[in-house]
Amino acid sequence: MNNQAFYDSFLEFGSIYYEPIDLEKHHLACMQFFTHTKTMEQLFCFPCEVYIELISGLASIVVGSQPDPVDLKTFPIHHYLKINPGVCFNILPVSDEATYYLLAPENRYTKLTMPEPYTFQLKPVHFNVLEILDHYYFNEEQAYCFNRAGHAYFELLYVHNGTLTVTLADTSCTLAAGDLILCKPDSDHAKRLAKDSACNYLSISFDMELSESQILLNHVFHCTNGLRDALYKIIEERTMHSPHAQTLMLCHLQEIITRLCLLCSELEEEHNLLSLNQNSQSDLLQQILAYMEEKVTEPITIEQICHKFFMSRTSLQALFKMYLHNSPKNYLLNIKLQKSKELIRESQYTISEIADMLGFSSIHYFSRLFKKYFELSPSEYAKEIAASENN
Repeated sequence: MNNQAFYDSFLEFGSIYYEPIDLEKHHLACMQFFTHTKTMEQLFCFPCEVYIELISGLASIVVGSQPDPVDLKTFPIHHYLKINPGVCFNILPVSDEATYYLLAPENRYTKLTMPEPYTFQLKPVHFNVLEILDHYYFNEEQAYCFNRAGHAYFELLYVHNGTLTVTLADTSCTLAAGDLILCKPDSDHAKRLAKDSACNYLSISFDMELSESQILLNHVFHCTNGLRDALYKIIEERTMHSPHAQTLMLCHLQEIITRLCLLCSELEEEHNLLSLNQNSQSDLLQQILAYMEEKVTEPITIEQICHKFFMSRTSLQALFKMYLHNSPKNYLLNIKLQKSKELIRESQYTISEIADMLGFSSIHYFSRLFKKYFELSPSEYAKEIAASENN
């Protein structure tokens, strides 16, 4: 869930904040709670605003307008939370246990009993690869067309080199090098290689329990590095006759399906991002840019930014490309280098200290990037500033 989506969903119950509350300033009392059970029978309800600050462990808040399991929603706790008066809530641990503060003007609150216990459950795995039935690596060097009758199993096709045209029902698609498609069971399909073409491709037929994620099926994916690595391992190990190799192949195929599910999630998240109105997209981008500026003198990473704003790397890149025609990595690098010029002008730190402050791995790497961007080294820039001040 990205940051804007979290706001939109949580807004009816409260809001989030980023720094711990000053108890004295806001005249708040602090109550500490420890929880280790994933089942609850009661909900808190305060007549005033209440603040929740997670101290240790991983936890989610279960929240609703009334103590009815059907009405409840669950949100992961990644920020401090402010809950509106009259809202029903409780905290359940995701880890084995969790400790948290409830901060309110007074200790007066009500505990509402639920009509039936509520148990927190992680989302189940929606697939399980059961068995690999056959696997072939084809080296085709002449035109051909192979029509395959439908069967009750999944078939994965991955093009290593060249191109391959696949027809599923009445729809045709051409797979280029690095493309993958997962054919659904009981579907006739044809594979066609054009004249004067060559193609190396992997075919795996397997049995799998799949409860959801129908977007996985009959959809062309361009493989990420992680997907390619897992596919190459299957290609290498398929010629081995050890039972351990077969087990490894099953594990690699499980990894491939998992990575395809992650790709689908990222595509869905990117679609949700694009479906936000322009003002929401702009607001989210401004929050991210402000955060980058705030943390410019810290060794912040793109992964940390994604975690803070509940975004995948793909969605973050799409947002920056849409509005800034730049990548998040290049933008962050640019503001760090601009900040380095500012720090050099202040003459309070050495070049080595500035490189360390801005999170560069070494002074040599920092100097090389600085010269690439500004066509002079940091020390040359410092001398230029000193000379201009003396004139």
